[in-house]
Amino acid sequence: MMRELLGNLHRSALVALAQPLNPEKWLFVVGCYNSGTTLLSAMLAEHPEIGSLPDEGQYLTRELVCDYEVGVPRMWSEREDLFRWREDHIGPNIGRIRKEWGARINRRTRVVLEKTPANIARMLWLQANFPEACFVVITRNGYAVAEGIRRKARINGRDETWTIEACARQWRRCVEVVDEDRPRIQRLLEVRYEEFVAQPHAQLMRIWDFAGVDPSFQLPDRADWTVHERSGRIEDLNSESVRRLSPDDLSAIRLEAGGALARYGYQAET
Repeated sequence: MMRELLGNLHRSALVALAQPLNPEKWLFVVGCYNSGTTLLSAMLAEHPEIGSLPDEGQYLTRELVCDYEVGVPRMWSEREDLFRWREDHIGPNIGRIRKEWGARINRRTRVVLEKTPANIARMLWLQANFPEACFVVITRNGYAVAEGIRRKARINGRDETWTIEACARQWRRCVEVVDEDRPRIQRLLEVRYEEFVAQPHAQLMRIWDFAGVDPSFQLPDRADWTVHERSGRIEDLNSESVRRLSPDDLSAIRLEAGGALARYGYQAET
């Protein structure tokens, strides 16, 4: 209890002393859970002209609804009423968010990168409140995503997880939200997970150019990247995920998200 109290006091002091972040550009990396947002943002943040937050922005402020705190880990679509913010949404203190994020930024740069998957449902609100906001949306095969969400999400810390139908619905809602908001987003770049892992440097150059930083920057040679509990080379993990799905799982995913899967050309055979 005392350690938690001291920690809270320390964070409050950092925020009180911090200056609100006012970069020239905000780069928000969004996508459905288990779509590659963590790997993508980690690689983008290697660029010397980009400053990044040390964790998802939702964990660094009390002003944003956090999926874990409202009982829907990796599943904002189960409480869409709490997450689907449009331009006219009121309540959050923008100045406080900037100060809380500013206290934790790793370096002061013209471009600040923030990654929170659930922000895919808040793009219009973010655009209205963060000048020069740019959005990179990464999309991955819905079969693999549904499997990953079910495997990784634990409800309220128990061994219970989401049904495969709910996981497929989460992926579908992310795709639908992008379709709904795309006409009103001024700066939006869409990336396919499959293309990114096949040619990461080409895709990074494309995103860096979109963000207005030097696209010719070359990442240092690295044999592996660590994402959550896994460390290794960059590769397409769709087949590995799909193999974990039963025939009934595949049928349930097609029933829940078949239209969106077809629009994006995704199949169970990867």
